[in-house]
This record gives sequence, C-alpha cells and structure tokens, in this order.
Amino acid sequence: GAIFEGNAAKDDEVFKQAVSDLNLNDDILQSEKITYSIKLIEANNPF
Repeated sequence: GAIFEGNAAKDDEVFKQAVSDLNLNDDILQSEKITYSIKLIEANNPF
C-alpha cells in the first residue's frame, strides 16, 4: 500500500543519486585520463 509506495519513491531517489554520483565519478575519471594523456604527449614532444 502507501508505505510501500513511499519506500519505492525513496529508493528511486537514492538510485538516481547513486547514478548521478557514478556519472560524476566517470566525468572526473575521463578528465584525469585526458590530463594524463596530455602529460605523456608533452613528455614525448621534442619541441
């Protein structure tokens, strides 16, 4: 009944929050990878 629906809505919020946290972490990882790649290229660049 109502209690279950309330819990389901809360679980949905928690799930969305977890997903957005994962997406944020993925964005951070991607930018870290890009920064790392640039550092490698600069290190190997003779100019």
